[in-house]
Amino acid sequence: MTTGTPRKPPVLGPEPWSDVAGRAWSHWDLWFAAVAVSDHDGSLDELEARLVAQLRNHLGHQGAESKLSHLADLRSRIDAAGLTAADLATPEVLADKRVLARARKKVGDDWVEGRAMTPAMVETPRVRLVRRARYGRWNAFPVDPERYYTSFRRHVEVKHHISKYKSFTTVDRIEERLRPLDKASLTGAQRLALYRAFHTAGLELADRTDDSHGNVGQLRRDAWHTYLGIDWQATGLAAEDYWADVCDLVVFEPYALDYQEETLPWQGVPAGHTELIEGLLLDLAAECRSHHLDDQAEEALQQLAWLAVGGRRFSRYVDAAARLGSDHWMPIEAMAESALRSGRRELAVEVFRAADRPGFHQRHLRQRCLVLAGVDLDDERHDPLPTLRVVESPGRQP
Repeated sequence: MTTGTPRKPPVLGPEPWSDVAGRAWSHWDLWFAAVAVSDHDGSLDELEARLVAQLRNHLGHQGAESKLSHLADLRSRIDAAGLTAADLATPEVLADKRVLARARKKVGDDWVEGRAMTPAMVETPRVRLVRRARYGRWNAFPVDPERYYTSFRRHVEVKHHISKYKSFTTVDRIEERLRPLDKASLTGAQRLALYRAFHTAGLELADRTDDSHGNVGQLRRDAWHTYLGIDWQATGLAAEDYWADVCDLVVFEPYALDYQEETLPWQGVPAGHTELIEGLLLDLAAECRSHHLDDQAEEALQQLAWLAVGGRRFSRYVDAAARLGSDHWMPIEAMAESALRSGRRELAVEVFRAADRPGFHQRHLRQRCLVLAGVDLDDERHDPLPTLRVVESPGRQP
């Protein structure tokens, strides 16, 4: 029996490629550098712009987000080493046409399989920020929510998918754990920690459950109401920590927990806390935008509007509308209707005017301004929106 030459394992990307300037670099590092040098004049910025365009066109969203995360990590390591992309993808390296061909394919693919991912591709900014929203601020609480989360862990951190029928049993078991804890003689700090832990447990459960019947959503909503009703100030929790945690939760909420209750977290905000919350939301929007998490950045800006409406902070309405533009009609309309209910018709019109710039819902908002406030923004601007024109194909009969 003869034995052949052992087959080389495939190169997936995370494996070491070479040492340059005393540092180890992976094949993914080489591929990114090769594409940057050959197709973008050595500019990692241009390569980033290309991947961002792919991300925003929803083409290969998973691949683009993972690659952007690796590119950011590569950039920091290249800068720390005092190198450029051309120091990795040298003319000698690129002389092998197979290297460039493979680099273009790998960087251009829409998807990256799990085993081919580098640590940076796995730990994307989205993953880190979602983890922060769920667990990352617990150490600021007077009582660590982890103490209570262990009571729910085995019911929610399951490997198998929970069917819509089994979800009822799971919810019952979780409630059986919650009720005795809630009815115990807990201090305010302990109860705050309990329901904060329960909120994350509900998110973990929703990730693994077919909630077609909505029982998990209702369980989460009831607990959310309870949590927001707890007197957190009496527990000694710092205002900045409490509101930073709430901002993270509402911005990274994936299951529309706030549907038709968008102002709930912002009702009864203590005097002097509005500016703090606004600053936290603006910082969070900027942080998300820096990582190309556009949906979450826009959500943070929408929360500024719901914060204003929740406290009837009329002086904030126009600024909030100006930040949003016409891409999000619900908070714009909510601010206008709030102003009208208070007899502030001109403020309602100013809200519509502030948001009146090109965007997905510009026509709708102009129509609502006319219906609600009696002002035709089309006439004011003298720039009616373009209408769709049907173009007949050759040979088609009208």
